[in-house]
Amino acid sequence: MSLNALVTGATSGIGRAIATQAIEQGYTAIGVGRDFSKNDLNFAQAITLDQSDLGAVDAFCKEHRSLLSGLDLLVLNAGYGQFGAIEQFSTAQIEKLITTNLTSNIVLLSKIVPLMKAKGGGDIVLIGSEAALQGAKQGSVYCASKFGLRGLAQSLRAECANSDIRVILINPGAVRSDFFDELAFEPAQGQEFALSPQDIASSVFSALKLPATSVVDELNLQPLKRVFKKS
Repeated sequence: MSLNALVTGATSGIGRAIATQAIEQGYTAIGVGRDFSKNDLNFAQAITLDQSDLGAVDAFCKEHRSLLSGLDLLVLNAGYGQFGAIEQFSTAQIEKLITTNLTSNIVLLSKIVPLMKAKGGGDIVLIGSEAALQGAKQGSVYCASKFGLRGLAQSLRAECANSDIRVILINPGAVRSDFFDELAFEPAQGQEFALSPQDIASSVFSALKLPATSVVDELNLQPLKRVFKKS
């Protein structure tokens, strides 16, 4: 019997790589993302959702409750980066970044975790960031969103253990993906300066292959060398 996986942010980058490997490993994969116009993956279902809109997130959970009640694997990956001195952020920019990267995931989990508990267990993977481990100049708002996600994962892990739900947090360093498309910097050229989305996807499924009685609390991944350049 096929296992059911839902991946957010599934249209590009890390999310796409995770969805690809899920399909390759026999999961029935449900993709959630903002734009599926260029999608060529064999999703069982592709659902458009903008996680900066909490009303849309609520509506998604209500409309797809039956689908969500059958999940074996939930991967919360959707998010984006925005950097700069804190005084350069408008209130709207702060709200959008925190909502997309953190609050929307809290809402999704508040609706899906009870369904997974009722089902008898499952796996939840959150894609965090090295920004959850150490604050950095120009990263105040982004780091706040990722520190929050890390705290969410730690608390949720303790809450869910007795329900046979594993909660895994993956904290990647620089990943060569469209994450950097709208930013003023990017990793230097060369494989040693950036992870690939496939690296992150492989780490997810390596963690999932452990016995159900074992859980990878956190997995921190870094490229061998850390060099950035202006883009």
